[in-house]
Amino acid sequence: MGAATSDVAAAQAEPSHCDPSLAPSANYPFRYLNRGDRCEGVYVRLVAGTTLNLLSFTAAFGAIDPKAGPPVVIEWPSAPSTAEVQLRAVTTRRHLYYRMDTRVRAGTARYRWPTDVLAAVGLSRPDIGLIAWTHQTIGGTEEEVLLPLFASQGNAPGPVGREGYTLLVQPAAQLSELFITVKRPATDAGAERLVQPTHELGYGYYPADEAIEIPIEAPAERGVYAVQLGAKLRGGGVSTLRFLFHAPGR
Repeated sequence: MGAATSDVAAAQAEPSHCDPSLAPSANYPFRYLNRGDRCEGVYVRLVAGTTLNLLSFTAAFGAIDPKAGPPVVIEWPSAPSTAEVQLRAVTTRRHLYYRMDTRVRAGTARYRWPTDVLAAVGLSRPDIGLIAWTHQTIGGTEEEVLLPLFASQGNAPGPVGREGYTLLVQPAAQLSELFITVKRPATDAGAERLVQPTHELGYGYYPADEAIEIPIEAPAERGVYAVQLGAKLRGGGVSTLRFLFHAPGR
């Protein structure tokens, strides 16, 4: 009991990585709170604010066994930015509200994620989404830019994959179709340029609150790209989601 109390006190002494908008679950032993270099745990459900929720953006995410002990090593390509990197893990499991948040100083391209909370909550590889972002000036405006992640357990995962990325989104309502477009955004050096024309996913079934996996081809040219998702809602209406990501090039 004394050791556990000391661990919590030490964690609280560190700068907080917690999102103040999340309310920790008071009735859950592994609630969302500061754990040294990260904030992690279960929180109280929030009211959904968007129709499409971005859960994960990875280049590769290997098999993991949280109960095995070794940390999950997460790497990302270094981007031309002097801002810190924010890293987040969420669960794709329905009716469980879990999150991990941390910040990594600029110039660092790796994080070792302890698996003790994952093991305690009972999460495994299919239940986890990973996302990281930094801030970069694009066309004179500071923007959030996602970084494709490569994660594996135990050993360093090596270079980020070059073939393609996996995007996970979660709709708050049932969809009839999803459309995706990839562009190079306008910058001081040039106008916006189409990279991958708009096309429908054609999955046929998009239930509410279920993660939808979307493959994105890795651009050959290094730089920042914009992804635009357009959703047709089954009950009528449309919704869009746009984000930027940094590609290291092939």
